[in-house]
Amino acid sequence: MKRTKCNIKNKKNKRTIFIILTKLILFIAVVSIAFIISINQRVKISSNVTFNQENDQKETSEKASEKVSEKGVDQFEGISVINDNRGVPVLCYHSINSDPLKKNSITMSKEKFREQLKIIKDSGYITLTMAELNDYLFKDKSMPEKSVVISFDDGYRDNYNNAFPILKEFNMNATIFVISSYLNRDSYLTAEEIKEMSDYGIDIESHTVSHVKLSTLSYKDQLKELKNSKDTIENITGKPVISIAYPEGKFNKDTKKATLEAGYSMGFTIERGYADRNDNPAQLNRICVDYTYKPNNIINVLKNLKK
Repeated sequence: MKRTKCNIKNKKNKRTIFIILTKLILFIAVVSIAFIISINQRVKISSNVTFNQENDQKETSEKASEKVSEKGVDQFEGISVINDNRGVPVLCYHSINSDPLKKNSITMSKEKFREQLKIIKDSGYITLTMAELNDYLFKDKSMPEKSVVISFDDGYRDNYNNAFPILKEFNMNATIFVISSYLNRDSYLTAEEIKEMSDYGIDIESHTVSHVKLSTLSYKDQLKELKNSKDTIENITGKPVISIAYPEGKFNKDTKKATLEAGYSMGFTIERGYADRNDNPAQLNRICVDYTYKPNNIINVLKNLKK
C-alpha cells in the first residue's frame, strides 16, 4: 500500500517535471524564433539604411563633384590669357536700326553692326561679361590676351530685335544698360525681353531710373536713382546688377560715392580710353562707337587706343 502511494506520487512528480520541461522548451523555442526574426529585421533595416546612406553619400558626392567640376572649368581654356594691366576696350553702342538720315550718332544699321562684330570675331577677340571684366580689373584674375566688352546704352527694343540675333550668331557676350522706368515703353525693351536675354547670358545692367544727369542731383537723389534702378532690374532678371553707365557720361564726386554705396562694383563714363586697373571702379572709361566707324576703325580702337 505504501509502495503504491509512493509510485503514484513519483508518477505525478515526473508528469509535473515533464510538463514544466515541455513548457520551458516551448518558451525557449518561441523566444529563439522571436529573437531570430528580430535579428533578421534589424539586419534588413540596417542593410536598407546602409544602402540609403550609401546612395545619399553617392548623390552628395556626385553633386559635389559636379560643383567642383563646374568651378574648376576654365572659361578661357585653350585661349592665351594675360594678367598684366593693359586694360580692356569697352565699346558703347546705342540703337541698332535703320537710320533714314544715315547720320544719327546713336544709331547704327544692322549691316554695319554685323560687319563690326565679324571683324572683332575674325581678329580673335573674346567678348567679356561684366563679371569677367570685374574679376580682371579688381580681383587680379586673368583674361584673354585679346579681350573686349560690347555694351549698349538706354535699352532700345532694337537691341532685342536686331542686335541680339547677331550676338547669338557670333556667340558673343554683351551688356545692355537699361533705363528702368523706360521698360515696356514704345521703342524700349520689355521686361520679358530683358529676362529672355538675361537667361541667355546677356548682362542687363543699370542706366538709372529716369536717365537724368546724375551730376545735377543731390547725393540723396543720386543714391535713390541708383538703388531703385538696381532693385527693379534684379527683380526682373533674378541676377545681381553690378555695374552702371552714367547717363550722357555725367558724374561728379557724389556720383562715384553713391555708386559704391548703392552696391555697384563698377561705374562707366564715356571718357574715351581703356578700362584698366588704375581706374577708380566708379569711373571706368568706354569708347563710344557711331555710324561712321568702319571695320579698320574698330581694329585700330582695339589695338592702339591710349588714355
